[in-house]
Amino acid sequence: QRSPRIEACGRKPRRSVGLPPLAARRTVPQPGTSRSKKAMAMRALLVSLLPGLAAAQTCTKRIRVGTFGDSNPEALAIMTDWLNDCWTSPTTTSSTVCAECWTFYRQPSGGLSIAKLDSGDLDIALLGSTPYAAAAARRGRLKAVSVAHLKGSSQALITRARFDEPKALSSDTIKAGGTAKATLATPKTSTAHYIALAVIANAGLDLGSIDLVFMSPSQITAAWDAGTIDGACVWGTAFSHLLNNPWGGSADPLDAGDIMVPASSVAHWDYLTGNVLAASDAFITNHADLVAKLVEKFEQTRYDYRSKEEGSTLWAAAGAYNQKVTDFASLKTAQDAADVSDRLAKFEYLSVAEQLQYDLDEMTRDSAYFFYEQKVLAEDPSAKICSDDFAKTCESNADCAGGGTCGDPAPYYDGNYYKTALQELSDSDYQTLLAADTAGPIVDGEFDLGKTASVQEKDGSTCTGGTLSAGQTIYDGSGSTAAYAPDQNCEWKFTSSTYVTIDITKLMSETPDDGLEFYNKDGDLLAAFTGRWDASDLPEIRSKDEVTVKWTTNSYDENAIGVLEDVGFEATSSSIGSAPNTNCAAGTSGASCEYAYCLGVVTKQASGTQQSIKATTEDKYAPNSRCGWRIETTSYVELEFTQLAIENGFDFVKIYAGGTAPTGFSLTDPATEPKLLYAATGSTPPSPLLFEGDVFVTFESDGLGNTAVGATDNGGFELKYRSLPTSSTIKDNCDGDWTPPIKNCALDHCTGTQKRDGVHGHGSFSSSSGKSAADATDYPAMTTCRWEFEVSPGFTGLSFKALVWDVEASGALTSTTDAVKIYNNDEDGTLVGTLKGGDDPAEWEFEYTATSGKFVAVFESDLNNPVPKKGFDLMYAGMYGTSAGMLGGFCSGDWPCVEGECDGGTCKTPSKKGSNEVPGYVIAMIVVMCVLLLGLAVFLYFYRKKMKAKSKAQKAIISEQQEELQNFRDSVVGMRAVVKAAAPG
Repeated sequence: QRSPRIEACGRKPRRSVGLPPLAARRTVPQPGTSRSKKAMAMRALLVSLLPGLAAAQTCTKRIRVGTFGDSNPEALAIMTDWLNDCWTSPTTTSSTVCAECWTFYRQPSGGLSIAKLDSGDLDIALLGSTPYAAAAARRGRLKAVSVAHLKGSSQALITRARFDEPKALSSDTIKAGGTAKATLATPKTSTAHYIALAVIANAGLDLGSIDLVFMSPSQITAAWDAGTIDGACVWGTAFSHLLNNPWGGSADPLDAGDIMVPASSVAHWDYLTGNVLAASDAFITNHADLVAKLVEKFEQTRYDYRSKEEGSTLWAAAGAYNQKVTDFASLKTAQDAADVSDRLAKFEYLSVAEQLQYDLDEMTRDSAYFFYEQKVLAEDPSAKICSDDFAKTCESNADCAGGGTCGDPAPYYDGNYYKTALQELSDSDYQTLLAADTAGPIVDGEFDLGKTASVQEKDGSTCTGGTLSAGQTIYDGSGSTAAYAPDQNCEWKFTSSTYVTIDITKLMSETPDDGLEFYNKDGDLLAAFTGRWDASDLPEIRSKDEVTVKWTTNSYDENAIGVLEDVGFEATSSSIGSAPNTNCAAGTSGASCEYAYCLGVVTKQASGTQQSIKATTEDKYAPNSRCGWRIETTSYVELEFTQLAIENGFDFVKIYAGGTAPTGFSLTDPATEPKLLYAATGSTPPSPLLFEGDVFVTFESDGLGNTAVGATDNGGFELKYRSLPTSSTIKDNCDGDWTPPIKNCALDHCTGTQKRDGVHGHGSFSSSSGKSAADATDYPAMTTCRWEFEVSPGFTGLSFKALVWDVEASGALTSTTDAVKIYNNDEDGTLVGTLKGGDDPAEWEFEYTATSGKFVAVFESDLNNPVPKKGFDLMYAGMYGTSAGMLGGFCSGDWPCVEGECDGGTCKTPSKKGSNEVPGYVIAMIVVMCVLLLGLAVFLYFYRKKMKAKSKAQKAIISEQQEELQNFRDSVVGMRAVVKAAAPG
């Protein structure tokens, strides 16, 4: 039984922008105290060190904080610039000096914030408890430092009013766009995502019953207005928008937004949600005092709200405090103050004492495991781990090389809640009401209701592309403190008679969508960067004759608040005579091999000697990596993984057929995507793989967890390749007459695309390779297999029969997408049918009207199999009439005829005599009777023979006895004659 709860629903190489940090204070000193005097002395020191500064603002330490557009009390601290400690330089009155520059960036969801904390783009961030749980399970380098709130009724699944309960979402009610099932939207890996999955699971539905799509809050409101979704699980401004605006602009009351399930109801089902304040491990280690400062100020605003909530004029809808919160919530879209006040009251705020006692580790483990069951996480968060290395999973103590013990992961999750900042808070630190503060001059660290924080706004400028001669500078178009324009896609083409070199002098963008891409004259990707960078960490880009630069942004604006940064990008081009180094060591890149990570597309010539490609030479590969290697050969190429330690289910090494770059690796998308041959993820390398012809290898990573959970090696991969003119391991096929993607049949499971040449009426394929699925242990996760085949013309449909069918099925706690889907022509063609786990019997028949006899069967497995599954062995056959087993159709020992008899693999009409057809059961009876009669005849024959032999033996005995009797008689007669002759007369 769960404990009772309050009802609720290493970073990559990057340095902070700004000067090196000096001494910082844990809490804000009050005027007249010794701490205040020390602060003034520090200011004097800073001013003396910076006498000639002419810049408008100078930061000693930059702190970047991620927040949401929620209506919460801490917005009061943000919008009044409470944390920033700045003063005017006495020597240069036009300059402002800040010991600390606090900048708050509004995030679209916690799923993006955890990646930014891990990579260093953010130092501290407000997160939903579910994204935090996902980060903990994925071993993200961050910790919770406080519990900001529990969700209460502040989040909810909101749908069109016509859906009166969750089960109705899978009924035949009219759906958005006339689709067959309801479409719900939510931000991925958010607490809203968690709530949506909990509602679906609790209703006994699965992701096959409802179409769940991932969108940002702003995309959700746009989709609701357009009528392309039926509902969404949301919070904040999107929450209000869906309730206050009818679906698709409809006047029908049944299309009004309605709260179907709030987070508070989900909490009653034991799916608890809230928000935490989290900080990166590096920031906690280096700046624990700044973590404590932010915790203190946030707690003071919440204490003030909790203390005055009832009957407060300041926190009331028209009050000054609520107006500041409304200003914060309105940065994206104007909000009504009364609506903001109402949303503010829907959260449940815990006291410091309650936060310290709160069982956050259990909440985290429960959330992570539910996400694992619901296929959001690949690795089991409940798996045992080593006490000396929490990133290492284990089965026994022998797996813990450092001498640790193998045990429950609870200590890891408990240790991920950094409570020091809360524990060191005294009542006087935060239990001071803010009402006494009035507008006035800025006093160091004191709340000033009259102060308004700066907000980064767009200035209307945009970027302009074009063809330029090398030697010019380009930038995003925004001013020094303005936000760059959204929805941009600008291209600049630099030309030179020799080599074009690009130096990036500024890159401050919102990861993962906003960033720079560079391409060579052939259209191959040279490099791609996103995020907030120290420009000195970025490599030089160089290529012959021509370089194309692309700047792309999405529609979202973080609306930075506080001490603003110069965002966007700037890059300088030049023409140079020297070529870039083309012999960089594996895992390095850049014009001079100065970058310790892979970048862009590199073409390699395979030879008979093994060569190597790698993700990095560091202990962790870079987040948001996008690297490709075109490996050319005149015959066969062998690829051998000598290292594989990439995050399971999120980061991939993929191998494609041919030299064509797939989408994302060339300036122009290919007309036809190259065929995927194999995809690797996790930390279990396959045997050496052999392919025919050129291959294109890609490596892509997301923004978090740049290693493999449980791996013994550093994060990354190494792949050795060589050319083979021929090999004894080359086989024409691995599975019957299907052409294999891997020529040495090195895998025991399906992969890539297999093709069956010719036209056939029937066939079979399997999730296993070289054996039956019955002999398999568990088919791999995140695998895609395709079987291309063509059936004879004239069929009315396709029939499938599984000899082995052990495919994961959706249940009360698991929602899987594992299935075999059958398409006419290809995946862009008509979906003929879907074969799902749990179907019993495992037989399917699909009628279709096809213009082509060509089909493709596609098996895609999701992130995990909590319970091992063997897979499947499938037979297929074209349908004559209403079934494959009708007259003229395919049949076998495993596929009996529905009518007629199986003759040579075809259901045929039985032989006839005259016009009278003898029923099959009569023939069977005759055969049985004949067999019985024959058996009786044989029995009688041997019985008669036996009886004859017995009779002959008996006659011989009787004859012998008769002869003896006669001899006896004769002897008696003789005696009589003698006696008679001798007797006196």
